[in-house]
Amino acid sequence: MRAREIAILFTIGALLVPEFVAGQKKEEGAENGQVTIRANVEMVSLPVVVSDRMGRRIIDLSKKDFRVFEDGVEQEIAGFAATDEPLAIALLLDTSGSTQFKLARIQDAAIDFVNQLHPDDEVAVLSFADDVKLQQDFTIDRDRNEYGIKKTRTGEWTVAYEAVWLALEEVLKPKPERTALVVFSDGVDTRSRKATETLELARETRATIYSVYYDTEGDQYKQRSPIGYPTRLPPIIGTGPVYTPSGPYPQLRPGKDYLEKLAEYSGGLTFDGNEDLRYAFSEVAKELASQYSIGYYSTNQKRDGKFRKVEVRLNKPGLVARTKKGYYTKKENKK
Repeated sequence: MRAREIAILFTIGALLVPEFVAGQKKEEGAENGQVTIRANVEMVSLPVVVSDRMGRRIIDLSKKDFRVFEDGVEQEIAGFAATDEPLAIALLLDTSGSTQFKLARIQDAAIDFVNQLHPDDEVAVLSFADDVKLQQDFTIDRDRNEYGIKKTRTGEWTVAYEAVWLALEEVLKPKPERTALVVFSDGVDTRSRKATETLELARETRATIYSVYYDTEGDQYKQRSPIGYPTRLPPIIGTGPVYTPSGPYPQLRPGKDYLEKLAEYSGGLTFDGNEDLRYAFSEVAKELASQYSIGYYSTNQKRDGKFRKVEVRLNKPGLVARTKKGYYTKKENKK
């Protein structure tokens, strides 16, 4: 994977907030005003969206309305953020060759999106094609957000996996507040060689990933080299056939499946941007405005690398909570 190579070119160090101090977590609200510090114990962070039976998002709940279970065992909620607390959002735009004639439309929809966010939400704008570029660092200034979006230009290749890795690890991970990654793409990667790393990262990240899928398959058929073969290779995920110059252009593998897995593993959703791109971005904005964040320290301290099933329940009848299905624990290295 070329993520670390691109990270060298991706000069974001001076643009990001101060380093996040790992290895220590504070639990607020202890009795008598005391604060408990837990060393070397990681808090499990869950993004939660609540809706009623009509599908309407509920945004006025408090910590006491929630219960969290891990593998059927109830956990004590140690951290809680309401829907009106600020978010740090990384907007990741695919500007590969297939978007060449649609870039203006994409930019307009992305600008509409950032303008619908809460005024205190910070946004960083990134784009990816042949490489990954940080067009604008985190800011609540919507004019600067717009400037970053309008700076995007199309390229030829697509380093989608590196872009997701960098956005999660280098841009969002240092942010202490609630975080989200909004990916606009067809999910096709023509340059990287591993999707697995980013899918595993999606299970572990604190950020919620929302994908806006935009189908560009028709455009890729049109992009031909002088000898009549496609200039863009098919993606390496999914179940489709491998491209060979001796045969006809095969059916593309489902990049959409990759985007859906990113969202599912992190507790987010995938929206179809083909019919109405502005509407898709608008739905993402509504999701972000409806998101709670719940944190807890697992009572199961085993580091066995196994999957832990997570469930969030509501104390109020008629409400349903949506969050990630669970997480994998980090396996302890035995010397």
